[in-house]
Amino acid sequence: MEQIKEIFKKRNVWLVILLIAFVIVLVIAIKKYNQKKEQEKREAEIKRKALENKVTEKEQELNQYMRKLWGDNAHWMRNYIISYMGGGKDVRESAGRLLKNQEQIGRAMGMWYGKDVGKKIIEMLQKNMVAFGDMLSAMVNKKRNDAIVAEKRWSDNTDSLASYLSSINPRFDKIELSQHLKKYNELMTTQAINRYRGKHASEINSFDKAYNQANFDIADTITKGIVQQFPEKFDREPSEVEPVSSKEVETKE
Repeated sequence: MEQIKEIFKKRNVWLVILLIAFVIVLVIAIKKYNQKKEQEKREAEIKRKALENKVTEKEQELNQYMRKLWGDNAHWMRNYIISYMGGGKDVRESAGRLLKNQEQIGRAMGMWYGKDVGKKIIEMLQKNMVAFGDMLSAMVNKKRNDAIVAEKRWSDNTDSLASYLSSINPRFDKIELSQHLKKYNELMTTQAINRYRGKHASEINSFDKAYNQANFDIADTITKGIVQQFPEKFDREPSEVEPVSSKEVETKE
């Protein structure tokens, strides 16, 4: 009798274990199913909005490319800040990779506006890089006035870049572009200051904001301007794009 009880006891234990295992597997399966459904829902919403806003596949390709380039810019700017502030041995390599990213951005614009324009944009972006590097140097060496001067030069160069872009494409709003680019500068400066002060949580927060600024506001604004200027290249009818008024053209000139 005792043996029978022991057998039943062991069997009940195994049944409980199997039941728990079944519940765990079931929970995991339900979670994966819900995740899949949520992903499908997000993808459907993206497609719905794309159709609603008449965003073509070619527009999406351009936008993804611009977002990658500007997202990379934020990434390599951060990498350069960390290396420079920490006296890393890879400062030169980090700077070189950042310069390469700026060349990629210039060449990407050159695909639409010609090689000369692409080279000009590369030169302007690299002037910004020099001013940024001078600002970091002044921070590290505790030369406050020099840092302010370098930051002002960076800001002025950014204004020049926005003006140049609006001159090659009347669809680029000079004020809007300048605001997006200067906000990006501001967030990068804040990130550098937080890194210097050892406030790493705030530094990471600043980077997240700078990354979003570059990846969405700047990249999306540039994409929008190119699409509006060359609608036929993106399977859109010119009638879908609002005409540029003569007053707007005069203002940009």
